[in-house]
Amino acid sequence: MDIQPPAIDHHYCNDNMTSACKRLLQQQSFTTQDDIRYQLIELGFHDISQSTVSRLLLRLGVAKVPNAAGKKIYCLTTENEPIKINASIASQIEFVSHNQLVVVIKTHPGSAQLVARLIDMQPHVDILGTIGGNDTVMVAPKDITRINQCLQVVKHCLGLK
Repeated sequence: MDIQPPAIDHHYCNDNMTSACKRLLQQQSFTTQDDIRYQLIELGFHDISQSTVSRLLLRLGVAKVPNAAGKKIYCLTTENEPIKINASIASQIEFVSHNQLVVVIKTHPGSAQLVARLIDMQPHVDILGTIGGNDTVMVAPKDITRINQCLQVVKHCLGLK
């Protein structure tokens, strides 16, 4: 009798690896893809290349953002993730103000697009939209007569008082 090994369902393995990677990113901070790769190997996912980790991060919508110490770490940012504002995001913001027409958020270099995305991911009736550059975000209010309410909404979205 010839016994065949069970067929490997690669789709199932990829789903498990994606879930494991997502859990790791929710529980720990990683500065390199190799660190993520080693953790996945520790969890029993063998033969994982750096390019596999890169594809996982792309699939999960992961971005590299500065933490409170200024060190860039991998962070989940996709729409299906609950948004958790913490000190690392608030620490990237220099000031939030308005000029009666638009709310302006000044950030540390490289943080503006992430901040704009966080605001966009939390739709609000007082916000028409955002534009994020390198270190500046412009938030257009739906109604300029409600600019102060828009400012408060923006501050709330970013965990500021």
